[in-house]
Amino acid sequence: MKPNPSYQGLSSKEAEDLLKQFGPNETASESGSLWKTVISVLKEPMLLLLLFCGLIYAVLGDLEEALTLSFAVIAVIFLTILQMNKSRKAIESLKDLAPSTSKVYRDGKWNRINSTKIVPGDIVLIAEGNFVPADGSVLEALNLYIDESQLTGESVPVLKSRSESEMAEKDLEDSGKVYSGSIVLSGEGIFQVTATGASSWLGSIGTKLDLISESESPLQREARQFTSILFLGALVLSAFIFLGLFFHSREFLRSILAGLTFLMAALPEEIPVVMSVFFSLGAWRISKVGVLTKNLNSIETLGAATILCVDKTGTLTENNMKLRGLISKEMGSIFDFSQQSFPEEYHELLEFAILASRKDPFDPMERAIKETGFELLNTTEHLHDDWDLKREYPLTPKLLALSYAWSSQDHEKYVIGAKGAPEAIFDLCHFSEPETARWKEAVDQYSSQGYRTIAVAKSEFSRSILPENQHDLDFDFLGLLLLEDPIRDSVPSSVAQCKSAGIRVVLITGDYQGTAKAVASKIGLSFLDCITGDEIESMEEEEFLRKIETVGIFSRIRPDQKLKIVQAFQKKGEIVAMTGDGVNDGLALQAAHIGVSMGKRGTDVAREASDLVLLDDNFSAIVYSVMLGRRIYENIKKSISYIVVVHIPIIGMSILPAITGDEIFFFPIHVLLLELIIDPSCTLIFESLPMEERMALAPPRKSGSKLLSNRDFLVSIAQGTICLSVLLLFYFWAKGRNLPETDIRSYGFVFIVASNFGSMFGNLSSGKERFSIFRRLDWKIYLIPTLSTSLLIIIFTFDLSIHMFGFAQVSWYALFIAWLSGIFSGFFGKIPVSNNV
Repeated sequence: MKPNPSYQGLSSKEAEDLLKQFGPNETASESGSLWKTVISVLKEPMLLLLLFCGLIYAVLGDLEEALTLSFAVIAVIFLTILQMNKSRKAIESLKDLAPSTSKVYRDGKWNRINSTKIVPGDIVLIAEGNFVPADGSVLEALNLYIDESQLTGESVPVLKSRSESEMAEKDLEDSGKVYSGSIVLSGEGIFQVTATGASSWLGSIGTKLDLISESESPLQREARQFTSILFLGALVLSAFIFLGLFFHSREFLRSILAGLTFLMAALPEEIPVVMSVFFSLGAWRISKVGVLTKNLNSIETLGAATILCVDKTGTLTENNMKLRGLISKEMGSIFDFSQQSFPEEYHELLEFAILASRKDPFDPMERAIKETGFELLNTTEHLHDDWDLKREYPLTPKLLALSYAWSSQDHEKYVIGAKGAPEAIFDLCHFSEPETARWKEAVDQYSSQGYRTIAVAKSEFSRSILPENQHDLDFDFLGLLLLEDPIRDSVPSSVAQCKSAGIRVVLITGDYQGTAKAVASKIGLSFLDCITGDEIESMEEEEFLRKIETVGIFSRIRPDQKLKIVQAFQKKGEIVAMTGDGVNDGLALQAAHIGVSMGKRGTDVAREASDLVLLDDNFSAIVYSVMLGRRIYENIKKSISYIVVVHIPIIGMSILPAITGDEIFFFPIHVLLLELIIDPSCTLIFESLPMEERMALAPPRKSGSKLLSNRDFLVSIAQGTICLSVLLLFYFWAKGRNLPETDIRSYGFVFIVASNFGSMFGNLSSGKERFSIFRRLDWKIYLIPTLSTSLLIIIFTFDLSIHMFGFAQVSWYALFIAWLSGIFSGFFGKIPVSNNV
């Protein structure tokens, strides 16, 4: 659609000035500040406990310890802000990957720009599947139906026409106005922008559509409940410690201090951090292979996917259609482009194939038709750039054909070109049963060779008003077009990878059964039972549910039938990932556990309804994402197991004084230092672990499986108990030898730090890969243990730091033995378990 010469688009300079005046075309979002981040960090229970402990030290007169804790709090705030900032930047980088774009008329030509750059006065082109990017007045409309239900609550599409009003009032009853956030269901139009951003109707009512959804997921909810249970248990034990110490010592404040220290030691505040960091960095990692994660919660579902429902065009194929052959209405005559000349008998077929396409096509098939047509017909009278489009008869679920009515140069008649599914064109041409059967046999023959077959027809109409329905026109059949879209090179290996991982790939396409089977054969699909959309409609639900267990190909499928297929798989207990790109795919994408839309050829509606967006429409990226989802889920499990393990010795030694009446083993500063080691270990180290080889060959995890099963939890408890037992043996041995309390604390603290490292390395993998995984680790994983060990050396080198931490000057040899014992206890304390997922 071209703008009327009387319409004046903006120049780039005018648009730039207006952008400065009105601001970006987006609703204002709350921007975070450093102080807000600091305040949110200070609300964390761990830091509140630290501050309270510092206050108690100050009341007791121990200003040195109070100041030490204050500096420690600053260190924790700094580390936490770094982690939060890394997660936030990962999310923000995703939002820039797939910006919403619009086609605007500037500098005398159409330009595609980021929708946030649209300004009042811009002339914008909208078409089927687009979101309307701003409020405006309609200048031109061709069968333009818009869904305004998000604004009005009315589900009936609104037919838009040229605006007769020059005013910019926001009147939802005005058919000449369009509004930001509404959806183009069919047709196309041109409008002039009157309001953007917060000044638009959508902005004025405070509605905002966020690209990234961060609501609490089932996995996060399970982790929060797990953390809450542990915290309640810690509160009870903390009260026990306070009462036990107060009974032995009668020192109120020091007993409270011991209870708070235990609470700090037992509080697993790392678990929520793990969830946040893993999900946001996981989304960032997936974006590196061209997949935008719109819903962070979908990451946990990725690894459990059992069914991948994929479209053929552009996902399995290159989405680069080529016109390979023409079959004239004589049927016996085929042009395969190997001939030097282009015979006259094919001119009309190619001419009307072009007339049945948009002037500025987006669809790869229409682009292939126009490119070939302009190349072969450029010296003939069969090209009609000067004709005006008067009406579009869109494709409908009941009639898979579309027609364009053009006003010829003499304006005495309308010339109509139609193309579409062969059976639909046969219907428009009123074929007899023998004719239909004869041509259907030809279609099946070429479809079985992998060609997409399109039929073409023509019509003329001499009256002044075109009919409402295509069936009211008299069409003449012209022939068939044979098109081919090559398979992507990476697809067969990706399908094989899915098979190895227990994931079933299902092909859903609108193409003929023969074409679908040819593609399935090329990519290596093993489920070759095939049913069509018409067969689905004729089946009872129970029969359909039985049938899908062996079906790998669904052909001649309409968009609305995709929802039925998705729901059928879900009723069979499958976790379904579904691809889609059209307006009518929205329901299926929302119903699927993982909705995947196409970034290049997908509509705004499909992208909005999906969880993931394939930026390059590549099937291999989906497979990679599923495998990465498995890796993320498995690494979260390892991280939480590690968190449980390392807290057991800390908790045990914190309870000990309440039982024995001895001095407090751990001070708050010790717990804090341990947390500074645990926090980055359970997030940065475990998040960066590569996927174990066994995970690529294991079947998907069962739906509803717990993050930490009872068996896994008991194994972690046992591993932590082994470390605690070794430490208790040393403790009572040292007490029997009358070693000073500061000496025992020194050896004990080094042992616990080292056992953290051992536990971390022990939980990196299990089974056969427990040792081999070290060959695949990034060198950065060794950085935290190295830095922490260096910090221990520094602490035991200087008298000031030794005194600050309540340690003693002990022999380096003894410290090394304690360190080595901790490493071995933590690593070999891990009980090997079955690798079943």
